[in-house]
Amino acid sequence: MPNYDFLLEHRLKELNSEFAYRHTCCMSLFEQMLKKFLAVFPTFTDHTLLHTLSVTNISNQLLRENVMKLNASEIYIYLMACALHDIGMGVSDKDIGSFIDASGLRGYVNEHPEISKPNLIRKFHNDFSAQFVKKYWEILEIPNKRYADAIAEVGRGHRKTDLMDEALYPTDYELGDGSKANLALLAALIRLCDELDIASDRNPDLLYDTETMEGMSEKDVFEFSKHEAIHTLKFSEDNIVVIADTDKPDIADGVIEAIRTVKETLEYCLSVISKRSDFQIDCETIKLILNDKEVEV
Repeated sequence: MPNYDFLLEHRLKELNSEFAYRHTCCMSLFEQMLKKFLAVFPTFTDHTLLHTLSVTNISNQLLRENVMKLNASEIYIYLMACALHDIGMGVSDKDIGSFIDASGLRGYVNEHPEISKPNLIRKFHNDFSAQFVKKYWEILEIPNKRYADAIAEVGRGHRKTDLMDEALYPTDYELGDGSKANLALLAALIRLCDELDIASDRNPDLLYDTETMEGMSEKDVFEFSKHEAIHTLKFSEDNIVVIADTDKPDIADGVIEAIRTVKETLEYCLSVISKRSDFQIDCETIKLILNDKEVEV
């Protein structure tokens, strides 16, 4: 297969060098900000810059020649959304109150006084990420508020939201500079690619060690062990192949369940893409190879 690494980044540079420069300049800032999540969630799966880069790389492997159908504004919005979709995991004490209100979550918080700050952030981090972009878009040197709102909504769409909602995700969103973007397509792509970042390199050994990490619950250890078992994600001409190995039956069952969840997301996102764009994603199925045997999911 051809090499699709950095396809989005190279295409953006060809189409609009200013947008490419804006994105590149922000990446070092994003790295520092995403590190904040480790202080709040030391035992959660990776949401740092490494995850951001993985989501972007998976996007390149899925999109392939479809990248040529995206305009410069859509590529810029998508790359920025990839970088910022988890920024809410590191929300500051200064911002969390206003972000709760702006996201319409005050009623939920009042009805659930027992919820801890980490669990609240984990549950609604996509909403907090969107509010972060909307508040700090000028500092991030995003071209205008229309672009900021687009990046915020595409990033928020990586989980939970209804991607068929035409009000939230129009296919011809006007950006105020004569350009338009298909937000439904971009949100479906980021949701799918975020879900596909499941291989063990999401929890690199240099950052995480399940045998020595203090404070890990049994659930945390189980989740990390699943990711460690899933060691390879490959893309063929027409399917996605996940390869995993484990000698523990409970971890094997967990891996199978995880891939079934990925399959559901794949089917949903491909349906959105088919109905709300003219894109055709070649990889329409997912295969699991567990302990050298194909397992039906």
